[in-house]
Amino acid sequence: MPTSHPDALVGSSDMCGQPRLRADAQANLERILCSAREVFGAQGLDATLADVARHAGVGVGTVYRRFASKDELIQALFDSRCAEIESLATTSLEIPGAWDGLVHYLEAISRRMADSRGFGDILMDARFTSDAFTRARASITRSTAALVNRAKDEGTLRDDFEISDVPLLIQTIKLSQNFTGDDAPEAYRRVLGFIIDGLRASRTTHRELPVPALTTEQLDHVMHRYGSGPDGPC
Repeated sequence: MPTSHPDALVGSSDMCGQPRLRADAQANLERILCSAREVFGAQGLDATLADVARHAGVGVGTVYRRFASKDELIQALFDSRCAEIESLATTSLEIPGAWDGLVHYLEAISRRMADSRGFGDILMDARFTSDAFTRARASITRSTAALVNRAKDEGTLRDDFEISDVPLLIQTIKLSQNFTGDDAPEAYRRVLGFIIDGLRASRTTHRELPVPALTTEQLDHVMHRYGSGPDGPC
């Protein structure tokens, strides 16, 4: 007589007719999702299911029983983050000043990428095609276009800036975050400050940069690490 698997369902349904996981299976699922959030946040989407399993303290087979592929796990983990970006764009549109709304949006997106490499990766990766992600992506594009057009109509954003320039800006911030890493985790804010000044239709002065420049020692360390690390040119 076959025995039930530890990750099997308890019976066929709960009182509401929904499938119900065993307590140990549910604990494994929560552990996997928590570990995936930390692993992808620290390493980006290049991390493997084996990395997630090791961090969770479970066998890689346990991860595969819950998620058929890494993409499936990433979708489960980041669908909610897509909704977060969608909400962020909407909130930025509600800020009275068009320029202030656009700056708020760029700063908030950049902060979230700094907090999680995986978040930054998924912004720039079109592989993930769940219904929730597709809806969120379309809504984000519409809201971002509205932010851009509103600032151009206000006359505060240079008129040659286009919606297709936004991913280029996001990628620039993401690269600066990967470049300095933990050596100077806030340095990307200088890059963003330069970008924001460059987006203005006109200016007589520049905004104060929120963080100081890298020291010589920091730059030397970053250059050495970047040149020899997995993201570097060597």
